[in-house]
Parts: sequence; C-alpha cells; structure tokens
Amino acid sequence: MNKIYLFMGYFLLQIQIPQGISRYCQEAVDHSESVGSCPTSKEEWEIAARNKNCSKIASQQNCSSAEKFQYHCVLNSYRNETLEVCAPSRIIFGHCVEFNLQGGVIQDQYASPCNDTFPKCDKYYNSSTAYKCNVVIHITLKYNSCHSCH
Repeated sequence: MNKIYLFMGYFLLQIQIPQGISRYCQEAVDHSESVGSCPTSKEEWEIAARNKNCSKIASQQNCSSAEKFQYHCVLNSYRNETLEVCAPSRIIFGHCVEFNLQGGVIQDQYASPCNDTFPKCDKYYNSSTAYKCNVVIHITLKYNSCHSCH
C-alpha cells in the first residue's frame, strides 16, 4: 500500500514540476488579504471563493493557467495569520499548506505534518481544498495560544 502512495506522489510531482507552479506570483501577493478565520466546510468555502472572485483575475494573470488560479484560505509562512489569496493551486504532500508572501507561492508548510499532529489529511491533496483537512484553524489557534504563554 505504501508503494502505491509513493508511486502516486512521485507521479504527481512529475506533473507539477514541469509546470513551474512554484514560481513567484505577483498577482497572488497583490490579491492576498488577512482574514479572521477560514471556511471549514465545502459550502462555506464555495461562498468565500465566490466572494473573492478569483476567476475575475485568473484571465489577467500569467502565473498559471486560468483554471489553476484558484481561491485559497491558508496560513501565512509565520503561522500567525490566515490569508485569503487567489493563487495557482498545487499538490501538497502530507503537510499543511501556507502562502509565502515573500516568495509569492502556495507551498507545503514543512513544520506542520498534518497527518501527525492535526486532523487526518490525505497523503496528498490539492492546495485549493485545504478546508477538507481543517488544519488552518487548528494550527493558528495552537500557535497563538503557545505564544501568549510567553
């Protein structure tokens, strides 16, 4: 079973690398905004995505194909703020997802393996469906409560 997951992960990685998904995306940085919390259900996610209206700028950006330029609600790379951002989606492997403002990319948050600490995520998932893992809120709350103790 692990070999199947390994093969699938390798296959997805091979698809993702040639597309240049991990490059800086100015449009994503320009359209990111801090929010108090992220949607926790598919219905809430769809409402938030509709309100953010990423499809409006998808055809005007050159970071990815228009269909990959999607709504995300994720942590920033410091894990102290949740962000809504229109950005190229990508496959995340066994970690939580974050948006790196300095790098202008959606990326794996290697400090947060979601299968070990937080609600069970799939071994890999599309970054634009992070609500399924419900990890953003858990990490933010844990991070903020730990720092308020110091």
